[in-house]
Amino acid sequence: MKRVLALLIIALWVFTCCTTRQPIAEYPPIDQLLIDETPFPTGWVAGLPDTNFPPLAPWTSGRKESEYVYRSFYDPSGSGAGNIVIQRFRCTQDAAREYEHEIEVTFRDTEWNTPWIAPSGLTFWSVAADQYRYACSLEGTAELARPECAYIAQYGVYVLKFHIDLYDTRMITYTDLLPVFRALDERMTLALDSKR
Repeated sequence: MKRVLALLIIALWVFTCCTTRQPIAEYPPIDQLLIDETPFPTGWVAGLPDTNFPPLAPWTSGRKESEYVYRSFYDPSGSGAGNIVIQRFRCTQDAAREYEHEIEVTFRDTEWNTPWIAPSGLTFWSVAADQYRYACSLEGTAELARPECAYIAQYGVYVLKFHIDLYDTRMITYTDLLPVFRALDERMTLALDSKR
């Protein structure tokens, strides 16, 4: 009798564990995480969001992200151009691995750029990112060198990548990027707050 009762309890436990569904996290549509051109200097234009995944390199082990969105920004007068990529991953561990990879790739020193540093005119603290880094570098040589800046952040299951080239620093400066960084952080904070 005890054996039958034990088997019944085990069967009930297995059935309950195997049929109980984990709640599926619902995230806002990823394109709603994008900012528009508002935080950029007057005259900047935002491109249309693109949710098509970019092609994978043949040596990769496949996609880890489950959603992707891209948006470009530019100044029609030619002072600069940039883009934002936001990826959502299945779990925070995958997002953390992508963040580390992106930091390594984005902020590497080459013979064509100066070391990546945070300029003195650009001081930013994220209120919501699990981890983040921003820095700028001069890309190119001698008189052809131009500033470029990047902000990479992990927000839970999201990785955000912002990159901008500053072609004319009389029209856009490092300090003009602070409102952009803040707007990105605020938008991601709203997405994270909706999950709590």
